[in-house]
Amino acid sequence: MPRQPDPLLGGLTPAQFLRDYWQQRPLLVRAAVPDFVNPIPADELAGLACEPGVRARLVLGHPERKDWRVEYGPFDPKRFAELPATAWTLLVSELEQYWDDGPDWLHRFDFIPHWRRDDLMVSYAAREGSVGPHIDAYDVFLFQAQGRRRWQIQEPPPKSPICLPALPLAILRSFDASREWVLEPGDMLYLPPGVPHLGMSLDDDCMTWSIGFRAPSWRDLLAALLEDRLAVTGPELFADPGRSPVERAREIGAEDLAALRAGLLTHLGANTKDLDRFLGEFLTRPPDREPDAEEPPATLDPAQRYRFDPALRRFWSGNAGDRTLYLGGHAVPAAALTIPEVDEFCALPAITPRVWADRLPQLASTLQDLLTHGWIEVDTEQAR
Repeated sequence: MPRQPDPLLGGLTPAQFLRDYWQQRPLLVRAAVPDFVNPIPADELAGLACEPGVRARLVLGHPERKDWRVEYGPFDPKRFAELPATAWTLLVSELEQYWDDGPDWLHRFDFIPHWRRDDLMVSYAAREGSVGPHIDAYDVFLFQAQGRRRWQIQEPPPKSPICLPALPLAILRSFDASREWVLEPGDMLYLPPGVPHLGMSLDDDCMTWSIGFRAPSWRDLLAALLEDRLAVTGPELFADPGRSPVERAREIGAEDLAALRAGLLTHLGANTKDLDRFLGEFLTRPPDREPDAEEPPATLDPAQRYRFDPALRRFWSGNAGDRTLYLGGHAVPAAALTIPEVDEFCALPAITPRVWADRLPQLASTLQDLLTHGWIEVDTEQAR
């Protein structure tokens, strides 16, 4: 509830937090989750980092020595037995896709829309484990799940930060801490984008959860919009029948500029409906997955139950009579769905296409594309 005090935010309401802190200044919350007990064992996190397809990294090094090294998973289980006693960190991204209770835990942050949310990343560190001083381009809530971690920040941030060369990590060359806190289990620190920070494990079994919220860059949005509009723009040329003679042939006249501007705006999809469709498709667009060339393409069975890949984004927008579902980069008209129904569709882990066929007649073709590219699969666990 936007106007109810929330212990997660130190007693602030979500509305107060968003007004006074979001993208503006840090917030430390002691006992954001009181009496918290870490539910993720370290050995299970390490086992997950050995699985193909899981995004995992090992960062070794110390801020004083600046001897940073990065290794990428999947890891051989023997690698963890070879690690030094101190100064290393294991990071596993997108844990909400592999931890059954992850999505429910992230509901605590539902005062921020899901299209802004990136993932739940979990880091496990030995004593003095760190990933170095760095700047994130996104909002992050740093929740302490186990052990203690010292966080330092630099305010104000440098005008032109410089990173160490020849490293796969963007680690700052210099860092001058102005404030610091030691977080214990249940504590949380919010940092807006652009704040230089350095975390250091103070215990041998330190686990920190990072809940990140990303935003698209205007450069990426514009590039994708141009690509989208090129796909629907025909080969027609600029036309100017009935033009008036000019007095100065070397001038690009005001009327010509106005006509060219109007044409560009038209072809860029400057009407609200086209831009809204583009944004919904862009914000749910999944990474490219090529179909398996060795397997014949599967055919969607409307009576079969299909499970969504947890990484597939599903959102909706619009009002009654003009509502649209967005999933996997596709737009599906959903005027026949109520708000509870469209919300349910975006949250369901699996669906049976025929249940939705009458109200979402264009859904089948979208599901067929998602099936072909491996974003949905037959749900073998249960039938609806």
